[in-house]
Amino acid sequence: MKLPSIFSISSGSLAVLLGFWLLFASFGNTSKQAQLLSIQEEVQAKTAIVQKQQRDLQIQQQEIESGAQLAQQTGPSVLKDLATLQVENRNERIATLLQKYGLEVKMNPEAKSPTP
Repeated sequence: MKLPSIFSISSGSLAVLLGFWLLFASFGNTSKQAQLLSIQEEVQAKTAIVQKQQRDLQIQQQEIESGAQLAQQTGPSVLKDLATLQVENRNERIATLLQKYGLEVKMNPEAKSPTP
């Protein structure tokens, strides 16, 4: 055999070997890409769950804040009205209810409305 034919056979064989190596490497990459896609889908699903929980938490927080605001705005006036009603009607059930929550109504003889 002549040198050019040996060179062409060896370069052809090298090209075939590199082709096979490239083929097997691409199969490995395809497998890793499939795994990565699976992991990404799992992360997206968990992200959606976390976002839903955050929205639910925000809704609960808004309800708590509106309840606290309502209690601060109307609570004292309702207690004052109950105390006034208890004194005007001498209602022992209202007095018991107010005492249950730690309020004792004392009648101030100089003022018309009671002080809780």
